[in-house]
Amino acid sequence: MKIEKIVCGAYAENAYCIDGELLIDPGDDLPTLARLAGGIKAILLTHGHFDHMLAAEELQKRTGVPVYVHPLDAPMLSDASLSAYNPEVSSLPQPGHIACTAYPESLFGFRVLHTPGHTPGSVCLYREEEKVLFSGDTLFQAGFGRTDLAGGSMHQLLSSLRTLLALPRDVRVYPGHGESTTIDEECRRYRR
Repeated sequence: MKIEKIVCGAYAENAYCIDGELLIDPGDDLPTLARLAGGIKAILLTHGHFDHMLAAEELQKRTGVPVYVHPLDAPMLSDASLSAYNPEVSSLPQPGHIACTAYPESLFGFRVLHTPGHTPGSVCLYREEEKVLFSGDTLFQAGFGRTDLAGGSMHQLLSSLRTLLALPRDVRVYPGHGESTTIDEECRRYRR
């Protein structure tokens, strides 16, 4: 698996291009993401906050590919108050309409893990064979996503973190912000 990380926008959000075919969380950097989008088959969103999806609408228009999101986060994609859109730091506007497709249980070799807490429809994308997890804003290196925005829940997030920390310890975690980590590093950090 070839993983290319693209750091996007003022919030330094991590978008990922997988094998030149899948685009995870295309944030606020349309010029760079558009150069990678020629061969993509799908856009995969880990959740609906603006910094993770600002380029999705334009990329979908240019490529015609499906945009996958959990149904609980679908309303966020066209509602600036739900997506926490910040026009003062964004180069792209809040999307007006993204044609969304609900995630199945598995997709392109990923198990789609529903990990609510940061948002109601947060998901993590797990490829068991390659021992890789794209965690969005559920789990970071030495941290986890905030729960004080619309739909956030610390109770749900703690439950989701327990699920992720039960994965095999050699799983490499690619988060929505910051550097990659492993389940082992995070288990040791949380003394599990």
